Amino acid sequence: MTATALKTVPDHSYTQGVLDDLLAQVREIRPLLRRNAPLADAARSPTDEVVSALDEIGLWALLTPTRWGGRGLPSIALQRINRELAKGDPSVAWVHQIINGCTWIASMTSDRLQEEVFTGTKPPRVCSSFAVPAPAVPVEGGYTVTGAWPYNSGVRQSSWGQYLVTIQHADGTQTPGNFVYIPTSELTIQDTWYTAGLQGTSSDSSVANNVFVPEHRMVHAAKSFGTRELGKKHFGAPSDFWKNIPLIRACGIGVILGAVEGAFELAAEGALKRGIPNTTYTKQKDSPVLQRDLGAAKAKIDAAVLLAERLCTMQDEAALSGYEFNPLERAQQKGQCALVVEMAISALEKIMFIGGSSGFSLSNELQRFWRDANVAARHAINLPDPGFEIYGRAILGVEPNIAPAILI
Repeated sequence: MTATALKTVPDHSYTQGVLDDLLAQVREIRPLLRRNAPLADAARSPTDEVVSALDEIGLWALLTPTRWGGRGLPSIALQRINRELAKGDPSVAWVHQIINGCTWIASMTSDRLQEEVFTGTKPPRVCSSFAVPAPAVPVEGGYTVTGAWPYNSGVRQSSWGQYLVTIQHADGTQTPGNFVYIPTSELTIQDTWYTAGLQGTSSDSSVANNVFVPEHRMVHAAKSFGTRELGKKHFGAPSDFWKNIPLIRACGIGVILGAVEGAFELAAEGALKRGIPNTTYTKQKDSPVLQRDLGAAKAKIDAAVLLAERLCTMQDEAALSGYEFNPLERAQQKGQCALVVEMAISALEKIMFIGGSSGFSLSNELQRFWRDANVAARHAINLPDPGFEIYGRAILGVEPNIAPAILI
């Protein structure tokens, strides 16, 4: 490779030798997560005690490259830690995966923006919302932005936000602006997050009122995240070669899987103690039908975990080799993520029948896993049906597909 050539492979590999220790530490705080979960539901945001616990372990920058003080871990590490956190409280796992993913994405911006965002002694916490674009009006040196971004998970725990905008020109025309970066201290948080599940995620609305955004904080669609330019200084880690949507999608399904695994543990424990009403079974475990149902649920979970881990491993190996997935391969990954979600939720429904009506009591932890997993499964990135359709259209060569290539 000549001095002026673009890098096609990373300068080094992922950080090794820390994942097992991190997983052990997360398992140790599971009682703390479960104890705080009702408090987080009531406040609709993670508690300070939980945020401090994750900070002490060092979980907020798992994917962030070591050049900015991050862990520099492979994506499968985030998926596995998401699963373990979700077994304690899925809402905490959701905030964890959002902040980890968005902070990593910030490390793929321009040199100047990286240097601004990643100041300080440790990496910042970055959140994002891209459900609804806000207008950005060009002014001297940058843009003024006024608008609101809903579903901004983790905003109360973050110092920077990454937000979708549309550039509004003086002649009335619009162009995609992609994302702007704004310190959360310059925004107003509207208390809007009232939902059946994932209540403890602080997914409120962030509001900008005539906020000035310098030009260097705009990531334009034409030069989006991970653009490889000659002379770029802050580039070369394996994470710089990942693709945003496939990576975030593969890591994020760990939250759903962990929630279902947490529910399964509770149902299996209950089967050793509870009877089956209106039958002669004093213990559920003595019923061959229940044994079969429990086994079937666990088999689906096991299969979903295997497939989910494979999807992350594919991302990690491709980044190390500089491999670019083709459109059919990306559609296949989208379809397989959809299958993971479908299998997990199917297993969860069987688990809730095993748990019985008492499983829906607000005093029973089982209902929280059920609520949170079902809301997570209906996030736009996780919806099974579009994922299957995208894969089917790609197999058949039906063009255009139902989503832009960058979102597959």
